[in-house]
Amino acid sequence: MSLTGAALLSGLSGFIGDDFTGTTTSTGSTAGDVLVDTALSAHGEDSIRDYYIRITAAGTNQYIVRRISQLTSSTGTVTVVPPFPAQVASGVAYEMHRYDPREKFACLDEGRLRAYPHIAQIVFDESLTGDSYSREFDIPASVRKGPVYAFIERAMGSYSQWNFITNPEFDTLTGWTAATVTASLYSQQSADLIVPKYGNTCTRILVNGSTTGIYSQPVASMANGITAALSAGRKMTLGMWVYNATATTTTRIFIQDDGTTHYSATHGGAGWELLTVSAVIDGDNATLLTAGINATTTTSDKGIVFAERSWLYYGDSGRVTSIYPTRATARIRRDDTTQKIMFDDIPPRGRQIRLIGRSPLSALGSTASTQVTNTMEVDEAAAQILYAYSAQTLFERDGIYADMPEEVQARLSIVQQKASEFETKWPFTMLPGAVIQGPFKK
Repeated sequence: MSLTGAALLSGLSGFIGDDFTGTTTSTGSTAGDVLVDTALSAHGEDSIRDYYIRITAAGTNQYIVRRISQLTSSTGTVTVVPPFPAQVASGVAYEMHRYDPREKFACLDEGRLRAYPHIAQIVFDESLTGDSYSREFDIPASVRKGPVYAFIERAMGSYSQWNFITNPEFDTLTGWTAATVTASLYSQQSADLIVPKYGNTCTRILVNGSTTGIYSQPVASMANGITAALSAGRKMTLGMWVYNATATTTTRIFIQDDGTTHYSATHGGAGWELLTVSAVIDGDNATLLTAGINATTTTSDKGIVFAERSWLYYGDSGRVTSIYPTRATARIRRDDTTQKIMFDDIPPRGRQIRLIGRSPLSALGSTASTQVTNTMEVDEAAAQILYAYSAQTLFERDGIYADMPEEVQARLSIVQQKASEFETKWPFTMLPGAVIQGPFKK
């Protein structure tokens, strides 16, 4: 699971005891420099001076941070500098922070790096394809750090009683319809070790520049007795191996029924990729059921994609995506200096390589409007470790810039103790498998 930046800011604030929230009870000055909340009367005149107000309610002032210069305790009136861009109305939700919330966000982003590898995101990459000659591959950017484990695809056939696609291996054009594309068969070339992926033939789909093309199969051409009416109300999945090597060609696969066209995620543009889309077919569906590829070129250059093996069936995507062994059987060596991985055994031609690694959590960023909705890949338990490291970062910065080293040091000691406790509860353990060398072995 993941937590949003808003949730993480709240969690960190609660972790360090700096989590006051409120709602204004009266309208402030037209100049935008006054905020009124009678609940603030509980604080002394000087007790919250130099604290920070952050507006969370929607509007011109949302996520703007201002420093408190004065509190009139008797009325709960706060003066801020500089003024907010707009007048602060009554009923506006806000936060009050001892530490600048912008600094808290920055410390969360730094804390995620300090907490690595105790907390990390698991990264999957399936962009590499064996060619039966190479045992050495560049490490994809997504798994540059941490242990890497390799799994070799176990190819699955496409002819089956549960597969409704006719000619699912794309070794003939029969049963498929081209619209604004030119489809042709592509035979294996002695110099081409990647395309086709498995057999001797696949389908080459040419898309003209700045156009959208479709290569599809209608229900009338499908196999195994499927009709549009029979599909109504059923969950169906389309899976297809698609080759695309350019970012300028946007490629998706789709299932279309009477009401909706359901699309897969967009192809990553890094070679062979197994695209899947699952959807519940419209309950009123009676006449229309189509499966196919949608390709769009964003420049005047023509786009080329290849298709090989496809499946359309009742059920979830796991039937076609479960093509890797459950344990890493491929022995590899990783060299972080050259950013290469080396296999003991050469991967067979056309077999996809799944790499699993660890990477630091995603950053929240510094843009106020998006850092609240951006996410980090942590649950509530793992977030406690993140808070400990983020708080440590915050207090260290405070010790550098603030004139209260003894107080900060006391807080640092508490946070360090908490971090140690959390790491003991949720230890980081290395899995057996890969041999790793270089500075990023953890």
